[in-house]
Amino acid sequence: MLERNIRFVADALASASAFDVSPAIDTGSSRAELGVPLPAVMHAYRVAMIRVWLEITAITEAEPVVSRAALLAVTRRIWEAHDVFTDAMANAHREQATQMVLDQEAERAALTEHLLQGRIGSEQSLWEIAELLRIPTRGPYLAIAAEAPAVGRAPLPGIDGRLRALGVHSAWRLLPDQQIGIVHTSSEVVRSQVIDLLRRTATTRVGVSAPFSELRFTPHALRYARIALSGPGEAVTVFDNSALGVAVASAPEASIEVARTMLGGLLDLAEDDAEPLFATFRAWEEHDGNVAAAAADLFCHPNTVRHRLRRIEQLTNRSTSTPRGVAELCLAFEAAARFRIRGH
Repeated sequence: MLERNIRFVADALASASAFDVSPAIDTGSSRAELGVPLPAVMHAYRVAMIRVWLEITAITEAEPVVSRAALLAVTRRIWEAHDVFTDAMANAHREQATQMVLDQEAERAALTEHLLQGRIGSEQSLWEIAELLRIPTRGPYLAIAAEAPAVGRAPLPGIDGRLRALGVHSAWRLLPDQQIGIVHTSSEVVRSQVIDLLRRTATTRVGVSAPFSELRFTPHALRYARIALSGPGEAVTVFDNSALGVAVASAPEASIEVARTMLGGLLDLAEDDAEPLFATFRAWEEHDGNVAAAAADLFCHPNTVRHRLRRIEQLTNRSTSTPRGVAELCLAFEAAARFRIRGH
């Protein structure tokens, strides 16, 4: 490359016309494609200019007839050539390097979407995509879906770099209405760190799947992350991977219909009347039917919990003291919570 640069400069100095910088542009672009750092290429240009200058000074010393004015003119021409060639080469190098980064990011985003949406042709290509995305081929992973605040605007700005700072591998794709991603969480501690980071970074609602172990389960996990995104809560919601949650998420339309049918009387109530009943059932369910524990959680008397449960029984025609009734109510309330069912 050094010899080539010297020839470019010599040819340019020999011509009185404007410098032809196309060779410098070609050099900058080609070296960027090869991954040669810009400082290394610029160093080669500096060495070329110094070699040219040394040759000229040697000729001047050997030929006393060369005037001082001629030497100054050549010197000016050399440094002019240096500036023009270096600027052209550096700009071409930066443009090519930027384009390569954009191309790589576009390819990475497309591969991420293929992985998350399940558009993978074979097991082998699945692992190849993981390698290209620089994520481990074995889990556990989390699938994440975040609601875009505006079309094409990332709700988790800079999330990839923030996760890298934690030593966490991830891949992301920005869709018009969502930002979706897969994150490798090597341990429960790392998983907690990721959730905490999402809570600090998110500008909108975020849904997170339960951990999953194999890449082939990614589309299913993304579906659960989206269910969590549309469920209760206003910030980061984690899909709990409970049997009820999975059942509801696996058949959303049927679950919504069941919830509307079973909870019809409850859903017809005004919000102020319905919300205490929903909150009471959730607390009673979370405490495995322990009325006293539910009352303590709700800051009310146990008799208040019992009264509200009787109202739920009357409004739904389901008993909270029979296995079948409890199972049906739990399913209906789970669907109501996950899909935010309120009223008709």
